[in-house]
Amino acid sequence: MNPFFLGNSKRRLFGVYHPPRLSRGAERAVVLCPPFGHEYIYSHRSMARLATTLAAAGFHVLRFDYFGTGDSGGEARDVTLAGCRADIDMAIEELLDMSGADRVSLVGLRLGATLAVEVAASDPQRIDRVVLWDPIIEGEEYVAALFEAAATMPIGIEHPHNLPRTPNGEYEICGFPLTDSQRSEIAGVDIMPHLSKLPRRWFTLVTKPLKSHEIFRSALDAEGSPENPRFEQVEDRAAWKEDWPLNAGNVPALAISRIEAWMT
Repeated sequence: MNPFFLGNSKRRLFGVYHPPRLSRGAERAVVLCPPFGHEYIYSHRSMARLATTLAAAGFHVLRFDYFGTGDSGGEARDVTLAGCRADIDMAIEELLDMSGADRVSLVGLRLGATLAVEVAASDPQRIDRVVLWDPIIEGEEYVAALFEAAATMPIGIEHPHNLPRTPNGEYEICGFPLTDSQRSEIAGVDIMPHLSKLPRRWFTLVTKPLKSHEIFRSALDAEGSPENPRFEQVEDRAAWKEDWPLNAGNVPALAISRIEAWMT
């Protein structure tokens, strides 16, 4: 595991490179695309475990923090979806150079899966395959989930329907700011138009099905073939949600194992 910084002085990103522990012949590389806000914190251990699992299976793996998140430069208020997509592109270029691979696979969790789809759809020649892990299908549904999470977390129970709003148009979601511009950008997310532009090999894994996932699955069933399923549901804990203190620190081992199996 090798931590380092990538990018430039104006947009410095923190990354962790996991070199492969065995040879697979041709070099295979994977960029992990994390979730947004408090879901990034809850999922950090699971994403690190996925990285070590894939590295043990012979993949070059890069996990990184978007600008304005984690240990990267910038502030949480600076985060935009367009910027996150540019950060994924930067991570792809870095891993291609580090690994010697010709193409890169993307594994994204929650909003990271949505961003991975958009990046892969815009440049399918560089992307080998895509894994969508509990993806955000529809932006408005996700925004509602963010506000629900803020209202039902332990310190928010007293005022579940009156989230305090700052004068500059900003909400606090589980300790992270959500500006009006971020909220509007996220609410406009729609994954469906991008699916036809993805590389041939892509796969969706869901642990906690949402209403939008059922619609998504129905659309895939209508156009897919039984021999090449693109949607699978696994009964496991949500990597991006922590029901403290019942499962604090636990990782979804079944989901991670299934991703590894599909990738290999």
